[in-house]
Amino acid sequence: MKRARTALAALAMLSTLAVTACADPTADETASAPDKNCTPAHPDLQTVTKGTLTVAHFPNPPFADSEGNKLTGAEGEILARIAERECLTIKIERGAVASMIPSVESGRADTTLGSWYRTAARAKVVSLSDPVLTVYLAIASRKGSGIEQIDDLKGHTVGSAIGSLWVDDVNKLIGNNQKLYDTLEASYADLKAGRIEAILNSQPTALRQIEMAGLQNDVQVVVPKPNNAVQATLQPGQTNFPVNLQNASLLKAINDGLAALRESGEFRKIMEKYGLPAEADNPKPLQSF
Repeated sequence: MKRARTALAALAMLSTLAVTACADPTADETASAPDKNCTPAHPDLQTVTKGTLTVAHFPNPPFADSEGNKLTGAEGEILARIAERECLTIKIERGAVASMIPSVESGRADTTLGSWYRTAARAKVVSLSDPVLTVYLAIASRKGSGIEQIDDLKGHTVGSAIGSLWVDDVNKLIGNNQKLYDTLEASYADLKAGRIEAILNSQPTALRQIEMAGLQNDVQVVVPKPNNAVQATLQPGQTNFPVNLQNASLLKAINDGLAALRESGEFRKIMEKYGLPAEADNPKPLQSF
């Protein structure tokens, strides 16, 4: 987006503290090794651990999830295909949302996933891959609440995930009425319990979360009209696979992998599997930073 996000910058500065918030290392899991006869698309590829792609991970379906030692979700399967092209075993390092980008910045993880948008603030601390998925900001609120547009948020308690693009803008709009969460599940639990009145998420995330929380009959998901007060409504966000600023070889491998998956048609098949619309596939950057 056009304006840097101070909340994200603060998180990046606190990278040492945030990394320690990662899950217990005993919870880390490694996928089965690739075929010994595999030939990597980029033999000079550098990773934290040779032969392994270490992925900082938090659940954010339908973008990112896991089944044991296997990445799932649209971004999870796309990243897994890229790892296969490079003959890399995936190692999952689970942690809180706030620890993801600092893990990559500090060199603990090679990349992360789960709907991380391409922004100017993020580009200062990690290298941003080419766009993966294009998504729209949405408001999840109780049916009949009348909270459907950005201005409707005034006077209500609203939840957002830590590090979201819109946090600073929404703070200016509603002050202390915005509550920040480490996990998506916690925010929807609070919505279900009536402790907050609305949640700001990407549209696919909101639709999946209300389904997981059993709120389909009670909560609506609306994409608000563009509003100058919240820059994230003026153009859709684009997700990416961030990498360490010093790792140009991994950035190239990811970008080439994304292009290959799009060319083969496999990219669209993965999108369709997770219910993402065709509009979510836009390989050209939309943000002007």
